[in-house]
Amino acid sequence: MTIDLRPHRRFARTAIPAAGVILAVIISGFVLSGSAGWTAVEMDLLRQVNTVHTAPLDAVALGIDWLFSPAVGAVLVLLAAGSVLVATRRRGAAIHFLLVVMIPTLGADVIKLLVHRARRDIPSLAHILLREPGGLSFPSGHSSFAACFLLGIVLVTAGHRWHPFVIGTTAVIVLATAASRVYLGVHYPSDVVASIVYSIAAVALVNAAWTLLLAHWSVRRSGLHAGPDYRKMSDARSDHGATPTACDRG
Repeated sequence: MTIDLRPHRRFARTAIPAAGVILAVIISGFVLSGSAGWTAVEMDLLRQVNTVHTAPLDAVALGIDWLFSPAVGAVLVLLAAGSVLVATRRRGAAIHFLLVVMIPTLGADVIKLLVHRARRDIPSLAHILLREPGGLSFPSGHSSFAACFLLGIVLVTAGHRWHPFVIGTTAVIVLATAASRVYLGVHYPSDVVASIVYSIAAVALVNAAWTLLLAHWSVRRSGLHAGPDYRKMSDARSDHGATPTACDRG
């Protein structure tokens, strides 16, 4: 029986670089966590940003904080998954969306526990809009969730005429979310940059795994529908290098 290795090769072409990027993000987190000098530089930058607060920007930043908070985020994911199911009438598309959003989002929490970078000193800032005492900083949970959620929408809308608009909107919202975390003073700039890089790699990895799973499932279903006699004949033809007839292909 001939095994088609093309799906595995396609998976490897995406999965290996994506895993390498995720590993690099984790290593950089450990390096940043142990670098007092770099943390001091980032803290100075946060203090400078904190001096340019305005009422409109405060409202936008706090709105983004609320929108991508864990509780509201969970509702967003469920609503989006339900919308995908209604629009496509395919459970697989909704499951695909849930997996590419939730697995990378949970992975960001795991990295946060592994790296254990302490959250910055909020009380030292002049304008305090959001108090998040203690906790861990690397990577930014809000930024990671926003990126994973919107990248999931990008994937499920692929091929739609609005897809370029979705991509552009995703880029703007993800960057705005990352900037808002720095603006609010709850994350270092390196936290939000790492979040975006990690999320892109993690979503790509999960999506590649999903595509490979679908390829295996498709082959399995084809074999089941063909029946044992057809499979034996097909294997015999493959062993002897024969080309299937039009009847076989039908």
